[in-house]
Amino acid sequence: MKKILILLFLLVQAAISEPSMFTDQAAAPQETQASQNSDSESDTNVNSLFGNAAQSSGVTLEHSNTPSHLYIGEIFPITIKLTPVDIASGNIEYSLQNEEGIRVFSPTPRRVVKADGVYDTFYFLAQSNNVRLPDITATVTSTGAQSNSVDGPALLASTLTPPATFANVLADSFKVIDYKTTAYNQESYIVVFTAKARRCNIGTFSLQNVIKQGFESKLPNVEESQITYYAIIPNTQQSLDFTIFNLAKNRYESISIPIIVDDDTVSTQSDLSPTDSRHTELKVGAAAIVGVILISLYYWRQKQWYLIASIAPLFFVVFTLLPNSSVCVKKGSPLYILPIKSGTIFEVTVEETNIEAENVVGDFTKIRLDDKRVGWVNKRDICSN
Repeated sequence: MKKILILLFLLVQAAISEPSMFTDQAAAPQETQASQNSDSESDTNVNSLFGNAAQSSGVTLEHSNTPSHLYIGEIFPITIKLTPVDIASGNIEYSLQNEEGIRVFSPTPRRVVKADGVYDTFYFLAQSNNVRLPDITATVTSTGAQSNSVDGPALLASTLTPPATFANVLADSFKVIDYKTTAYNQESYIVVFTAKARRCNIGTFSLQNVIKQGFESKLPNVEESQITYYAIIPNTQQSLDFTIFNLAKNRYESISIPIIVDDDTVSTQSDLSPTDSRHTELKVGAAAIVGVILISLYYWRQKQWYLIASIAPLFFVVFTLLPNSSVCVKKGSPLYILPIKSGTIFEVTVEETNIEAENVVGDFTKIRLDDKRVGWVNKRDICSN
């Protein structure tokens, strides 16, 4: 009996100390679930880390300003704000799509960096009444990360109803800074002027009611454009008048260039061609009369100094009446209205020919054709022999 009790006691102890397979199997799923939760949290943290890194490597775009009203022919700005500054201030490539009724006037944006963002300004030219601004997306060139897309709104552009003197330009400002007028022939003057303009498509400048016109030089720029322009007008005009549309003032503005005719003295490259031959004829006639009077006085009073004094006016008469030298001009050479590089060509020689030469200014020689027209030929087009 005693042995039986001891045996039962040992069995109870063994049962208490032996781990229950039911208890352990129940605990295993909890440990697995805990492990899975830990792995999931770890994955979430890693994904969040890389997600934030990807998000922080991009650029956020928004419109800073868009125009509320446009005119056809107007150059207008669109400014895009980019953030964050540390990334946006680097190299950014833009994609502009789906625009309508406009064209890009300045493909490289003007950039201003401020504390709250980077401001890039594009300039466009309105070409029709119905305008849609482009959808814009930016790409960080160093990482390839793209920004959000900014959709372009639709706008309406008004058509101007200009006066008869309209010169076909719209600008924030347009100012004539220099001008010169010279007689072109017996019936007309040639006016050359230099003008500066801001926010202006200067290449469309054109005058009304002139005989001939054209650009001698043209430097288009959004911030400030400059042109040198010539116009041949009747010599009955007292001024050269035209009108531009001032965008800053939202009104037409009249500009008048007074006609003040300069003498045809070739001293600088801006001196212009032909003048009336009657001025020379008057000078020669006056000198001849003075010479004859002095010679007459010599014979009358027999004083030698009258004869000596007559030498100067008579020399002037002889020198002026001597024929001008001529230059040989190559075949196919352009003849220019003004002595300016890239100037307007009014004729091209069809064969090698000798042309009367008058003066030399820099690389140009002033010539007079058989029909009395005056022009300029570049020294590279003069025959070498």
